[in-house]
Amino acid sequence: MKKFLLLLAATIFLSGSTCAAEDLRFIDAAQDTGYYYDADSVKFHTESEILVRMAIIKANLNRMYAYEVVINHAEQTYRILGTQILSYDTRAVLEIDNSPRPTRKYAPYSEMGQMVQMILYSR
Repeated sequence: MKKFLLLLAATIFLSGSTCAAEDLRFIDAAQDTGYYYDADSVKFHTESEILVRMAIIKANLNRMYAYEVVINHAEQTYRILGTQILSYDTRAVLEIDNSPRPTRKYAPYSEMGQMVQMILYSR
């Protein structure tokens, strides 16, 4: 039931309007790629489980890759529930993939680890 609710939340979230206001918070950058999370999307399901929308922006390609992610910060794992590829300047949706990916580990000092720390400290 819990997985169903998470998938339902991801589907509703990703099918929502991309023109809605977002509060993108900067995490890190490397060359033409920036890493962000949407502070307005952060939802704590449990004390250790967080649902959040993150974005990777590739300026040189004019693309924004938006991911709906469930993070378990106690286990240092994340799972991508869905993905959107958008034109960065217009936010037009170019591709949607609502296929959940396998759970993966993240390192504390990776972009994912930095984002988790930012979310926890801004709580």
